[in-house]
Amino acid sequence: MRYLRRLVIFLSMMVVVSTVAGKSAHAQGNNQDSQQDSEADRSVPAVAPDSAETAEAAGPGTAEDEARPKHKRRAKVAESGTEEPAGPSKFGGPAERNHRLQTGLSLMPGSGYRLIVRYKETQSCGDPSGIADKPICSRRLPTFLDFQLSFGALSRVDFIVDLRFGLEQDPAVKGSHQFAVAPGFRFWLDQEIAFKFYTTLQFVYDYTYFPPSASTPSSDFGMRNANGLMYDPIRNVGFFIQFGETLGFRRWFRIDLDVGLGAQIRFP
Repeated sequence: MRYLRRLVIFLSMMVVVSTVAGKSAHAQGNNQDSQQDSEADRSVPAVAPDSAETAEAAGPGTAEDEARPKHKRRAKVAESGTEEPAGPSKFGGPAERNHRLQTGLSLMPGSGYRLIVRYKETQSCGDPSGIADKPICSRRLPTFLDFQLSFGALSRVDFIVDLRFGLEQDPAVKGSHQFAVAPGFRFWLDQEIAFKFYTTLQFVYDYTYFPPSASTPSSDFGMRNANGLMYDPIRNVGFFIQFGETLGFRRWFRIDLDVGLGAQIRFP
């Protein structure tokens, strides 16, 4: 009986010890889990309620943008920028290589030298010597003002029309002033940005009034060539110097050599 009693006591103590050990292990595991949860909560920043509402109102991409690094967000803002560079202004800007598709208006005052070979002895050519039957007359070309309309048809070719108005009376006929029309083409010899050399080929119709009794017809026709250098400070404005030669055939054989300084404005 003694041994049986001791055996029962021993088994009872083993049951109690195993039960207490199991409960202790379970309690220790729960304590470790609670500590890990608290550390995780402290590592996650709190989100303010108004920030969450703002993110929802801004759209689905806002929360993702906020989560991105700052340098990536700056790159995205630069890529999604809607600001467009300003286009070229209608007037001004740097000089172009040519005047293609530009319409130009220019004014050029000038003067020069005139040489006339008469066809008839009865013709008066206005020689300053006063000799009426002089076969060849020479004198200064009356001061004129040239008005020119041009259009850049090609990169190296402009269509031009010159109108010449005499500011002084023509010496051949007192009280009369020269008026001439010269349509033609201007050819650019180069396409430098600032300085441009050119030459022209033009037909000339000259109308200077002569009295009906005069032996010299009022109308004349001929050919003209002008060579010049133009400087463009901006794309719409040019300044030029020009040397020209005009040949007339109907009234008499006439050679006009002229020089002038002018300015041009172009659109667009």
